[in-house]
Amino acid sequence: MTIRQVKVFFFTIAAIAAVGCKPTVPSKYISPDEMEDVLYDYYMSQAMANMDAKDGRMEYNRRTYFLAVLKKHDLTEAQFDSSMVYYYRRADYLRKIYARLEDRINAEAEGTAASSQRRRFISSIDTADIWRDKKAFMLVPSVPYNRFDFEVKADTSFRKGDTYLLSFDTNFIYQSGSKDAVLYLAVRYDNDSVASYSQNVMSSGYTQMRVVPNNEHAVRDFRGFVYLDKGRDESSTLKLMFLKNIQMLRMRKPKDKESAPKRDSTELKRPNIPAKAPDSISKLEGNLPKRPSAMDNADLKIRKVNDN
Repeated sequence: MTIRQVKVFFFTIAAIAAVGCKPTVPSKYISPDEMEDVLYDYYMSQAMANMDAKDGRMEYNRRTYFLAVLKKHDLTEAQFDSSMVYYYRRADYLRKIYARLEDRINAEAEGTAASSQRRRFISSIDTADIWRDKKAFMLVPSVPYNRFDFEVKADTSFRKGDTYLLSFDTNFIYQSGSKDAVLYLAVRYDNDSVASYSQNVMSSGYTQMRVVPNNEHAVRDFRGFVYLDKGRDESSTLKLMFLKNIQMLRMRKPKDKESAPKRDSTELKRPNIPAKAPDSISKLEGNLPKRPSAMDNADLKIRKVNDN
């Protein structure tokens, strides 16, 4: 056997070994690519169910839309549940599905009407969106996918007295178990003092956190996180938390209107006219002949008649 044949032989053996050792998903479970599509459709359907909750049938709508997603992908509920249990136990597969699904949701969030409306809202001079991180992300109650950390650093536009508002839309997709996430925000000022804010997020909808203005110190940076707690439920049923349309608005109080300019003292002033005429005018009026009255005119006419 030649040297070339030996190299080809060992190369073939190595390739076969690599393929044989590569982990694959058992056929009884949903493949990773299809699982990504199923979860994305599931997310979109549940978002629609939340929007159609005005009639008080939100839970019914969620169940109906979920069954419609399964029918679209020709799956049974048992296949879906068993596949979710499998992927929760395989962090390598879950990480890839998580990353691709997050990218798709992030792209969808950028193009929503709500996002464009908020852009119009922050187009004013005194309001700006200072959020520079991802506009959407997904959490599952499993380490390390149960926490999202973020940081916002100040720039030259930050001033004393500014108000800040962190907001996002939340959508929980849970088959069972309690929903409980924590939003935490620490604000550090230019004198190294720190103010902290926290609140629980336990339902789908709009969430906001307001940072009260500080008139003595400017903000140096913000640091915070969103943490999804799994609670006491140890089951491996579907539990996803989606956040999108994330914004952090810096709002500045509009400047006071400038006071009206004072008139120059050299301007001509309107003369004050007294209510009573001066004595000189009164004396002058006394020397003028009186206007004949109606009786005087009558006497004058009689005299003229008698003279004739």
